[in-house]
Parts: sequence; C-alpha cells; structure tokens
Amino acid sequence: MINAKLSMMVAASVMALATVACSRPETAASQAVPAETPTTGPMETAVVDKGTTEFVEKTALSNMFEIEAGKLALERSKVQPVKDFAKMLVEAHTTAAGELQSLSASAAVTPPTALNNEFTAKLEALRQAKVEDFDDVYIDQQTEAHENALSLVKDYAMNGKDVGLRAFAAKLAQIVDAHLIKVRALDKSPADDVTKAPS
Repeated sequence: MINAKLSMMVAASVMALATVACSRPETAASQAVPAETPTTGPMETAVVDKGTTEFVEKTALSNMFEIEAGKLALERSKVQPVKDFAKMLVEAHTTAAGELQSLSASAAVTPPTALNNEFTAKLEALRQAKVEDFDDVYIDQQTEAHENALSLVKDYAMNGKDVGLRAFAAKLAQIVDAHLIKVRALDKSPADDVTKAPS
C-alpha cells in the first residue's frame, strides 16, 4: 500500500516537472517577440526626400565654390569693384553655409565637404587665368553660378518638402538674386576690362 502511494507521488512529480519544462520555451519565445519590434522604427524614419538631399548637396557645393572663388578674386583681382563684390560673396555664402549645415542636420542630410569635379575645374581655370583675363573669367563664372543657384533655391522654396529648408531657400533666393543683379552690372561696366597685362 505504501509502495503504491509512493509510486503515485513519484509519477505526479515527474508529470509536474515535465509540464514546467515544456512551458519554458513558450515563455522565452513570447518574451523575444517585443524585442524585435523596435528595430523596424529607425529604418522608416531614416528615409529622406530625394529632392531635399539634392537641394542640400547642390547648395552646399555652390556655397563652397562662391567662397573659394571669392578668396581667389580678393588675392588676384586688381579692380576694386570686383574685390568688393568678392568680399561680399565670401561673407554672405559663409553665413549661408553655416545656416545650411544646421538645417541639413535637422533634415537628416549630410552636405558634402569637398567640391565636385565641375567646381574644382572652374576654380582651376580661375587660378590659371592670365592677369589681364582674370576679372573677365571671374565675372563670367559668377554670372553663370548665380543664375543656376537662383533657379535651384527658387524651385525648392516653391516645392521643397522640408519646412525649415524651404524657408531658408526663400530667404537665400533674395540674396542670390541681389548678387546676380550686381554681377550683371559688373559685366556691363568696364570693371572686367581694367586689368592689364604686366608690361
């Protein structure tokens, strides 16, 4: 009788242990499910509008080119109106570059830190220009650069997806437009014809 009771108790204990053992994988599996769900969040928020990325990249390149070309003009030009224009560009585009850096970070876009081949070639042409040709080359480059920049910022101001960058583009459009008016006036003046070859 005692042996029968003992056997029943052992059998009950074995069944209880088996039940606990079987239930553990289910508990572990149920705990693992929530841990996987947060990984999908950052991937969705990392998607950035293509137009915003292009605007930041092109505007950053434009700012860098204006600054570097302006520094060259301050060094090489012998014409005061050209030097005054170049000084204004360096200051204005340095400020714009700083604002763009902050706004692009908020928009999750990293602007380029070096000029592309196109702008590098233009700077090299400016460096290699003869003394008597420098101001003419500089003014021609700036006219084209500001026409392109004005089109870029006006388009984003109207159609851009990022609110902060859109407001920045609208403000920058006014500045670029003023620069374009000035450089066109320089082109019509004798300013680019004053520098002479050394005798």
